[in-house]
Amino acid sequence: MSPHRSCPMVSTPDNTGGTADRIVAIAATLFAEHGYHGLSMRALAAAVGLNVATIHYHISSKQELYRMVFRRLAEREHAVIAAHTRHVSDDDIAHPVTFLRRLYALVDALVDLTIEQPETPRLWLRRWLEQDESPAAIEAEVSLPLYDMALNLLERAQAAGTIRSSGVDLRMMLTGFIWILYGYFAGSPLDASGVRVDPMHPEQIAAFKRFLHAYTARMLGLPEEHGEP
Repeated sequence: MSPHRSCPMVSTPDNTGGTADRIVAIAATLFAEHGYHGLSMRALAAAVGLNVATIHYHISSKQELYRMVFRRLAEREHAVIAAHTRHVSDDDIAHPVTFLRRLYALVDALVDLTIEQPETPRLWLRRWLEQDESPAAIEAEVSLPLYDMALNLLERAQAAGTIRSSGVDLRMMLTGFIWILYGYFAGSPLDASGVRVDPMHPEQIAAFKRFLHAYTARMLGLPEEHGEP
């Protein structure tokens, strides 16, 4: 993380609970609601309960604040993905059922993390909609390392012959997974009559996890396991 003007606490990791952290947390919600261009620093200052000068004392610029929001989200995503990919052994990968269970655990953890960070889907959807204008290179900094951890695991399984789908584009499969995950929470599912239902309802979450399990298994040509997630 790059240094910030006039405020050592922002550029050090022991700033938990400080003013800068509160600014970033509130900014995440407001950027998710209004997008990068729809949120003014004056509106942010009012929401935080500070004046604009104090905001700029802690955060060097609006662009840097935007990056900090995405970095903060990526830190937790990195921890979750790393916990479910780093210790998958070659023996785990060699057994399709064991490997699939590992993938199911990762899928469920990512759903649970999105529930804990409900601003994430809308932040990214707004980011994608205004990507030609809002600060560049965020994807390269925060998204690609996450994709690469998951992609590395899938490529190991593909090289071992565990992934049997011929011609599957693993990166596109991962991209599709993220679109489905964020679209579900940002848009909400529809019932049979076309009415939007609560995506956070436990029954809906269980059904969504089962769907993602099926998506993962079928895209990769792995033997599906049925049952409650």
